[in-house]
Amino acid sequence: MNATLNIYSITKTFNHHKVTANDNISTQFLPGEVTALTGHNGAGKSTLLNQIMGTVKPNRGSITFSGHSLAQEPAFARNVISMMPQLHAPIAGVTLRQAISAIARIRGAHGRALRTEVDKILDTLHMNEWADMPGEKLSGGLRRLTSFAMTVVRPSPILLFDEPTNDVDPVRRKLLWQCLRKLALQDHIVIVVTHNLLEVEQYADRYLLMHHGRLIKDEQVNILSHDRLSSAVLTINAKHAFKNNELPQADRIVTSDEFQYDLFLKADDMTDAVSWLAAKVATEEIRNYRLSPASLNDVYGGLTDGNKR
Repeated sequence: MNATLNIYSITKTFNHHKVTANDNISTQFLPGEVTALTGHNGAGKSTLLNQIMGTVKPNRGSITFSGHSLAQEPAFARNVISMMPQLHAPIAGVTLRQAISAIARIRGAHGRALRTEVDKILDTLHMNEWADMPGEKLSGGLRRLTSFAMTVVRPSPILLFDEPTNDVDPVRRKLLWQCLRKLALQDHIVIVVTHNLLEVEQYADRYLLMHHGRLIKDEQVNILSHDRLSSAVLTINAKHAFKNNELPQADRIVTSDEFQYDLFLKADDMTDAVSWLAAKVATEEIRNYRLSPASLNDVYGGLTDGNKR
């Protein structure tokens, strides 16, 4: 099944329409892509995933896949979607291996094929050491990895992950993202809610930014990487406060405390900013400074917060 997941004009409200969780969102998700969905807490990311899953119905708009409405056909949605929620899977009383095997069996794996698929995901995530440990004795990170393994064993066409790397150690976090990349290359639709923008830059194909229920950015990560090459951040720790008109031209200036300034520079601003910096260093008005390429967070952080000049 190689189809596009289409979202058209989705709006979802709660508390008698007093709270708008999703506000007129339209986008599409393609097989073969890892799409990162990010934004502040309460931006509406999990609500969007739950509507795709079919567990929450939108007030208006449509979500379709392969000619079917996921909102109107929840049984179909359950057959084509697997979701890893924020909460740990309830695996008390069973081992890690048994929990994964149970999901694989529900999805149609039996006998040798079942054992092969479970062993494969245990090997992929380096979890064999704990495979036969009862769920209640697993650490938070291992319970999170178990939830991930339960989602991707015999994977569905659409895979949804709500902050999958929370509590996961750095080594297995990398393995997790590599697994997501392989699933995308196998033509699955992969959507990941995450706050880790460094991982987005490294592993995702697309970046969607939500803010107060609205989708305000939807771009390819390679475009964001191009933006990074044409912009920079100059961080200054000064010996005294500067007024805005005493600082060099910048696209955005953020003051984190009285004497520290982050200047977000476009390519055309950099020459003048470096000349200004050299002059202030010569007069010993600057304690220290750092000039670095803009991160993904820097490039688009100004869309949602920060003091702008």
